[in-house]
Amino acid sequence: MHIATDVSTTPELPTQKRLAVFWAATIVALALHNAEEWLLGLTGWIAAHPWLPGRSLHGDQEQFGLALVIVTAAILTVAVIAVSTRAKWSAEALVCVAYALIANAAGHLAISVASWSLMPGALSGILILLPLSVIIVRTLPPVRWTMSITVMTVIAAVAIVIGALLVAAVLAPIISAL
Repeated sequence: MHIATDVSTTPELPTQKRLAVFWAATIVALALHNAEEWLLGLTGWIAAHPWLPGRSLHGDQEQFGLALVIVTAAILTVAVIAVSTRAKWSAEALVCVAYALIANAAGHLAISVASWSLMPGALSGILILLPLSVIIVRTLPPVRWTMSITVMTVIAAVAIVIGALLVAAVLAPIISAL
């Protein structure tokens, strides 16, 4: 008995080389985006827009720079573990990261439009994060968006950002004293 399968709905598993390239590109894109936010003074930009929520979380420029390093290091750590161990979850985790970066880019664009002012991070968000993330999402197998995966992705994204800002607030005075 032959059972016909629709090949178009069976996602092609990515090669380890392709995953490694996508992870590396994601880290470079994130680092460039974070550099834009820091170099163009996102903390000052946010301070100049007091109606934005979460203003106090960004701290000063030094704290924010440290938070950006922590966020990049966290994603780099996930990437290194995923690539070096050839983890089965690598592609799915990368797609989740790509969706978080799409949300980040969209947020920069929306806030830029709402404020009538170019938010630091908007250019790299739209020109680098968004296209790369869309390529990743369209190329890799789709994530099975169950309630638990969706909740875990949102919690992880928020925890990494808020956690990095809070850890930076604690570490910045210690580093300055050294």
